[in-house]
Amino acid sequence: MRSQGDKCTGENYTVCILEDEQLQADMMSSWLAGVECQVICCNTSSQLKKTLQSQTVDLFVLDWLLPDTDGLQVLKYLRQDRQFSGPILFSTQLETEDCIVRALDAGADDYLVKPLREKEFVARVSALKRRANQRRMPEPVFQVGPIQLDMISRTAYVDGEAVKMRPKEFELAACLLARKGQLLTREYLLNEVWGVDADIDTRTVDMHMSRVRKALKIGPETGYYIKTVYQHGYRFEELNND
Repeated sequence: MRSQGDKCTGENYTVCILEDEQLQADMMSSWLAGVECQVICCNTSSQLKKTLQSQTVDLFVLDWLLPDTDGLQVLKYLRQDRQFSGPILFSTQLETEDCIVRALDAGADDYLVKPLREKEFVARVSALKRRANQRRMPEPVFQVGPIQLDMISRTAYVDGEAVKMRPKEFELAACLLARKGQLLTREYLLNEVWGVDADIDTRTVDMHMSRVRKALKIGPETGYYIKTVYQHGYRFEELNND
């Protein structure tokens, strides 16, 4: 795995490119350097799965033809097993209508046929990124199971009863619930909740996470839990999905 491109101030967006052709991966990485995102490249599906154990990814670019599987299986893995709800773009030489329909039906958001054109590729990624940001918290009231967050009054409820939460605890809870099923690293949460330039120890995240668990009664009572991924971060999941 190789990373290219620095996170820009105020931006915390990561694109993972699954591409076994080194030149193609390097080309796409260089194109995305100017659209305020960090790029991670993987050349096999197994490498991508390993990456997801320690990285938070916002958008995937998938090749179809891979050394160890095909992109359609990776797409199904992301949507079904990982419950990834963010944007996924296919980039492949396969251009038949059947392939395009299969990818879109399986959960892809867009489909580009190689050879890629720089401006079109960057425009498609940027459009997916914008739409994802708009969908991230689309309703004034956000609910997962018995947990409800009123984004206007900044009030949290469990089974209809208001619970007390400090501002950062509320923001942390909103970030977790909006990305159910995704691994969120401590560094990612620091950037999202406290700001990219926050000079705070990552133990601050652990302390606030403990308070969120307690305030929202996260556990068997609500049917959800916050899984601690050792040395990496947290994942908010349904109990029956563990």
